[in-house]
Amino acid sequence: MTKLMVKENKKLVLKNVLMKQHESIALDTLDEKLNTFTNQLKLFKIQTFGPLVTRNKGTIFHDDGTLTTDYELFVQAHDYKQYQKQFKIKDRIEFPHCIYVKFKGKFEDMHYAHSKLDLYFYENDLTTNGDVITVLINEYEDQVEVDLFKPVTQL
Repeated sequence: MTKLMVKENKKLVLKNVLMKQHESIALDTLDEKLNTFTNQLKLFKIQTFGPLVTRNKGTIFHDDGTLTTDYELFVQAHDYKQYQKQFKIKDRIEFPHCIYVKFKGKFEDMHYAHSKLDLYFYENDLTTNGDVITVLINEYEDQVEVDLFKPVTQL
């Protein structure tokens, strides 16, 4: 595994965006929601550009022991406005003032990158709204390459 280098004040900008939003969904359904989204893109033969982007808006622990999250899926697409019946569309989405780390390794080791971000926030007395934006750069058989962005809440 390569060393995880944290970078400050990064900005993620997405243009011509198709998105799906899921509120209060069970954590164990995330893969299913992701697969449904990518299958819809294939079904409609949507010409996309750039990587798949997800935003996890934090986990909620319920009294009955269940875990839920708000989860968004984004992709940039040519002719994106023609898909407004199937997806929510945005001309531009910005995530300014983020702390960033690139991770390349086994999927099951990605928690180290999340921990590195959390530790950086703690050590630098920064606050966040809890969002984590994941940009899927590459997916190989035995490893994944992602960029993780965590917004800094302005004081």
